[in-house]
Amino acid sequence: MLYLLARVGMGCCDAKFTIMCITPLVRDGICPAFIVVGMHLYWCRPLKRTSPLMFKILRNNRWILGVVMSLFLMSCTSEPEKVVRVGTNFWPGYETLYLARSLGYFENSPVRLVELSSTTDVLQAFRNGLLEVAALTMDETLTLLQTESDLRVILVLDISSGADALLANPSSIPALLDLKGKRVAVENSAVGATVLIRALERANLTPEDIKIIPATVNSHYEFYRNGKVDAVVTFEPIKTRLMKEGAKVLFDSREIPGQIVDVLVTRKGLLDKQSKTLQLLVNAQFKALTYLRSHPEEAAKMIAPRLAISPEELTESYKGMVLPSLTVNQSLIKGANPALRQTAKELISMMMERGLLYKEPQIETLISDRFVQ
Repeated sequence: MLYLLARVGMGCCDAKFTIMCITPLVRDGICPAFIVVGMHLYWCRPLKRTSPLMFKILRNNRWILGVVMSLFLMSCTSEPEKVVRVGTNFWPGYETLYLARSLGYFENSPVRLVELSSTTDVLQAFRNGLLEVAALTMDETLTLLQTESDLRVILVLDISSGADALLANPSSIPALLDLKGKRVAVENSAVGATVLIRALERANLTPEDIKIIPATVNSHYEFYRNGKVDAVVTFEPIKTRLMKEGAKVLFDSREIPGQIVDVLVTRKGLLDKQSKTLQLLVNAQFKALTYLRSHPEEAAKMIAPRLAISPEELTESYKGMVLPSLTVNQSLIKGANPALRQTAKELISMMMERGLLYKEPQIETLISDRFVQ
């Protein structure tokens, strides 16, 4: 682009052609100062339309043009914030983010929501640097923290209170004790392992007493419906769909209160580099939550199609979780010893005891209350 403008100034290139070439660059955000200077050069070159006095001034005082160009360039040094990709899987607790997008709260912002098919995919994408922010459960965050020490939790999205569950075919498995020797589908994730182990403990069983079938959440419904498994450890909205097929809940997260907490996770470096975008993301979450509570029917109609369930089923799903407001978030993550850190400590103890962590993660700096002031 600079080459074209220089040639305009020397009279070697047609200005209309130059404008045609650089218009797409301007549309994509390239600083328009170059165009102003270039056109100034063009109209002041030594042709009949140029004032002899003006040409003489420019020819003998080229430093003036240099100063003008420098001033224009200085005005173009600010760059827009880079895109912040936020990764989620399918889960009603994350849908307020997509509701915020539908309501236009992310319009003209760097926030980009990235929907992946499973928690496993979200974790992998975050590890590989394909996401700047990830929606994860706290136990998944602790698992990741073993190898990624720069993680920061900036928001609590939801607390499961029945939405995560172990369901089974009541004709063959009427109670937890009857799981022995049966095929149980479960995603290879920390939350899946947590629910399964706690359910087995209630029946005095161990993982060795059942046949574990690894399965990502997007295959849970098919596996159960086609008889490939006898029971499934899953979560909403799959839980509601399986119950419509006749599956019975044998154990759910109401029996382990506060242990399945979904949070927004980012890296330490982004707290400063992209603070405005992260604040916008958090604010949009709370605005969408307010809309959900003040317009429940309209919000349900907007959210339900994304989860392939009815608005009524979505409303039922939300009965199995708590969606914390700004005030509740402040009570969970603010202060020198936030409540969420205590939850993390209890999870670490449980996960270490059951072999779900291979080393104890350090959580002193994990939680940041910067965006919930």
